Amino acid sequence: MRLFNTLKNKANYVWRVGVTGFSFASFGLGGVAIGGVIAPLVNLTTRDQQLRKQRAQQVIKHSFNGFTEMMVKLGIMTYEVEGLEKLVSSQQELVIANHPTLIDVVVLIGLMEKANCVVKEALWSNPFTKGPVRSAGYILNAGSEQFIHDCVAHLKQQQAASLLIFPEGTRTAKGEYLNEFQRGAANIAIRANVPIRPILIKCTPSTLTKNEKWYHIPSEPFHIQIKVLDAIHVDDVLEDNDISPKQVRRLNQKLQQFFNQELLKNEQSC
Repeated sequence: MRLFNTLKNKANYVWRVGVTGFSFASFGLGGVAIGGVIAPLVNLTTRDQQLRKQRAQQVIKHSFNGFTEMMVKLGIMTYEVEGLEKLVSSQQELVIANHPTLIDVVVLIGLMEKANCVVKEALWSNPFTKGPVRSAGYILNAGSEQFIHDCVAHLKQQQAASLLIFPEGTRTAKGEYLNEFQRGAANIAIRANVPIRPILIKCTPSTLTKNEKWYHIPSEPFHIQIKVLDAIHVDDVLEDNDISPKQVRRLNQKLQQFFNQELLKNEQSC
């Protein structure tokens, strides 16, 4: 019986690695298809540049949602969302979330009706992702002040799509709780003066964290819990919201404290 269970567990692991690899290969091929076929078709049929970006963002939204549902149907993952209506209706907000796993950004963008996103330079130049992120007009974070100005300019547009950013700047390492927040999100929030929409994400068991290979998968489907909280207004957090390094630092500290408290509260309630 023990031998049978061992063989069964090994077979299950091999199958799960196989379907996980298939999922990531599909994701890469989908990125190439969007960048090489769909985006050029959108450009040919749409003259207005802003409308091109919106249509490309919709293509990515539906692609990401389809990818998420495929992983669910393959038995790799499950997910649940609390406060989905707040996320779907989000517009002209700065959406900030913790970043425990590689998949969370895919799930979030697949759920949001309209979303722009800050992307790091590696995704901007990656052959599988550069086509989609550039055609969608996602904002490049190259570690300069320019991306702050680009984010603020986007959020100040009338009826702009909400902007998704991860204040940690990278995924949380396995076994760690929360990375120190970078000041970009706080800087953008103060300069654009838009509501901040916090999202708490938990992945159980932990997987696809920073520095973890895609094939280091858990023995069971991982479950992603997403909790969309009420919007935070800068005026309610800071007595003085003048644009200054001091105020950016204070807001960043308050956002870090808020996430730490909410994540701890969420952990205790589970």
